[in-house]
Amino acid sequence: MSPARSRGSEPLWQEVLRRAAVTLGGRAVGVWEADARGRLHLLASSSEDLAPLAGELEAALRTLGELPGPRPPPCRWVASRLEEQRWCIARVRRELPRPPLGVERRGRERVALELAGVCIGLLGDPDRQAAAARDVESLARLALTVEQVPAILWTTNAELRITGRSGAGLTSDILPERVVGASLLDQFSKQTVSADSINAHRRALAGESVSYQIRLEDRCYDAHLEPLRNKPGAIVGVVGVAVDARDRAPAPLDLEDFFENATVGLCWLGPDGTIVRANPAELDLVGYGRDEYVGRDVRRNVETRLRHRNGSIRYVLLSANARMENGQFVHARCVTRDVTELKQAESAVAYFKAMVESADDAIVSKTLDGTITTWNAAATRFYGYAAEEVIGKTITLIVPPDHREELASVFESLRRGEHIEHYETTRMRKDGTRVEVSMSISPILDADGHPVGATAITRDITYRRQAERQLLRGALHDAVTDLPNRASFVERLSQALARTRRDSDYRFAVLFVDCDHFKAVNDHLGHAAGDRLLVEIARRLQSSVRPADVVARLGGDEFTLLLEEVAGLPQVEHVARRVLDSLAAPFLLEGREVRTSVSIGAVLSEPHYEQAQDLLRDADLAMYRAKERGRACFQVFDVEMRNWAHARSGMEADLREALGRKEFRLVFQPIVEIETGRVYAFEALLRWHHGKRGVLLPHEFLPLAEQTGLIVSIGTWVLAEACRYARTWQNAVPGAGPVRISVNVSAKQLADPRLVDDLRAALQDAGLTPAALSLEVTESVLMESIDSSIALLNRLREVGIQLHMDDFGSAYSSLSYLPRFPLQGIKVDRTFVHRMGARRTDLEIVRAIVDLAEHLGLIVIAEGVETASQRERLIAFGCELGQGFLFAKALEPEAARALLVDQQQPDPKAA
Repeated sequence: MSPARSRGSEPLWQEVLRRAAVTLGGRAVGVWEADARGRLHLLASSSEDLAPLAGELEAALRTLGELPGPRPPPCRWVASRLEEQRWCIARVRRELPRPPLGVERRGRERVALELAGVCIGLLGDPDRQAAAARDVESLARLALTVEQVPAILWTTNAELRITGRSGAGLTSDILPERVVGASLLDQFSKQTVSADSINAHRRALAGESVSYQIRLEDRCYDAHLEPLRNKPGAIVGVVGVAVDARDRAPAPLDLEDFFENATVGLCWLGPDGTIVRANPAELDLVGYGRDEYVGRDVRRNVETRLRHRNGSIRYVLLSANARMENGQFVHARCVTRDVTELKQAESAVAYFKAMVESADDAIVSKTLDGTITTWNAAATRFYGYAAEEVIGKTITLIVPPDHREELASVFESLRRGEHIEHYETTRMRKDGTRVEVSMSISPILDADGHPVGATAITRDITYRRQAERQLLRGALHDAVTDLPNRASFVERLSQALARTRRDSDYRFAVLFVDCDHFKAVNDHLGHAAGDRLLVEIARRLQSSVRPADVVARLGGDEFTLLLEEVAGLPQVEHVARRVLDSLAAPFLLEGREVRTSVSIGAVLSEPHYEQAQDLLRDADLAMYRAKERGRACFQVFDVEMRNWAHARSGMEADLREALGRKEFRLVFQPIVEIETGRVYAFEALLRWHHGKRGVLLPHEFLPLAEQTGLIVSIGTWVLAEACRYARTWQNAVPGAGPVRISVNVSAKQLADPRLVDDLRAALQDAGLTPAALSLEVTESVLMESIDSSIALLNRLREVGIQLHMDDFGSAYSSLSYLPRFPLQGIKVDRTFVHRMGARRTDLEIVRAIVDLAEHLGLIVIAEGVETASQRERLIAFGCELGQGFLFAKALEPEAARALLVDQQQPDPKAA
């Protein structure tokens, strides 16, 4: 940025800037130019206050995109700061600004600066400057003749400073103040030039032809002013002529030359009011040739303007004729009619037409029978029809056939004089494409206020409606599967319930589908693969039901199905089995086969259901009962499930208080050496001594504790209590050696970041060595997230404890991952042990597990040993440790201590 710098053209700009400043209420106006580095320079201004604001204007121009880069194209702007941080800016240009797109209300400030920019652009135009030079040459030649005329001819610039003077006034005392270089404004301030003269010059600068009289003491001059224009037609000053009224007899030859070369239009009228002669400037002004113009009768209908005493302008229509007596002109008779209101009406019509033609919206007028009468340019762009193709034709040309019945009600409203706002409908283009529109329709009233037609403003809302439909679809559909989402499904379910109230024969069913072990897919293959699996599941669900049925995704891995028009429960069960079979086939993801299963809860519509959420709740309960049955199955809801849910809710409240009430107890089942029966370790098992329901086994409350998260605090208590008992037994039976204790850990506990700290605290508080403690983690929990499981097991091993995989073989096939886990032992699932005598396959599975564990250096514990034959087979396989009712049931702490004491007694047979 830099301060203002002067240039040769700026003196011509000052009057433009001064006038703009007056229009803006005295606010400073300046002309700015950007250099090659994109920095602004103030070229001229109406006030020096603008110079320090270059940086602020530069920021405003960059915000508007007017100053895009370090080397912008040469550009100038006229700008004024209207208020703090608010600028009004217009480009300097050489042509008038184009009409705005659309119906735009531009403020007085904007219009003033745009016009100022055009004036300055024209003043700075080299062509204009060349034309001005030619004007000076013409005036110089004219001066040779005018010097002989008792009149003066002068020119001014836009600042009303005299730029030229010719005529007898150079050597006489005619208007001595009109000297080259003199400022009429300065002379007005010194009262040597009248206010009438200044006003007349300003009117000429505004484009008027002005005649007035100059009265000085004993003299009177007839003066006439015309705008001085450059070649493109821009006003750059004033040309004036003044003649001493006392002496009007110029030399005939000199006056002839003046008439022909005057830059203002001059014409002679005959006594009857006809034009008998016109100079070239007059002919250029009216656009006629000499033969066309000369001889015209101007006695009638001459429009002109008069200034009222109050300063207002009145438009009038003059008609005149001459009165002749004996061939001599006596006087002229004039009739003056005020046509101001007519001119104002014409201006209003022209302004309205300009607005209509420049509007972005299609504007069409029509009669009340539908005949098109007007058609703007935007309508041509919008519909594809030119105005001449549609005017006079019926409006049905642009109305699709399936929407024409709307016209009757629309025209009926218009005949009542009603306005129709934001009427959304469909229209048809010339090429046959349909477009959604919003219309505002207003009646056209006659002078008595009766509707005679209508005007419609039409806007294209196709993109808006598409966006609305997309938003609506996004709000009612799942982004991954494109199925209806929960909100949409609940709405459809509510509609089905409403139909049951109207139609007693109508029945429907809801299936609640939950994917089993879906988390494992995300953990093993990534969430992208998980999303693809959801899409495939959605596709198979849709293929398993009828087109009229609804498949929705509630969220996560949960889906719901609405089965319409079901005949009864057998049909619902048939669909559930079809869904199970469809999803049992493997899926191909990431180049590998993935198998999944689902648990399904079903509920049939009944008259007592009132809310959609009630049906979803009962279907959800049935789904959870299906999971408890072992997954990959379906369960139909019955009332007992709701009772179970209520009981479960009460149990949850009791479970939250159980720790505080000290209702939990531990019992201990021995893990023995199969051949000798000697105790190797104890597994801690939890019992809940409920105040009303008695002793509850783990399967009756631990799933609830797992779901509610209470398992974490319960598990922490179990760890501490088990370690305390183990240490107590070591102290009580020192000869028994280190007593080992095993504790089961749930998935929620493994996910708890405090597990390692709780483990260290339990060992430290009890004074138990870490090697005496074993944690048992089920195979299914470890396989849900292998990498994270391995990391966690490594952290646990750093404490020094033992890690065993529980229920080995009951879930995923984990043989390939088994070497990666930092384990010290595995426990064979009781199902294989129980069936060793019945199925050859299970016998070989147990043998293979024992061999694999021995190869990997792991100890093997067989669970559920109940018969001697099972014991003998396990010994034959090389399995050293076992657990089951054959050896001992779960023991109270005192009984466990007694068992350790008994083992220290000498064997009578050995004695």
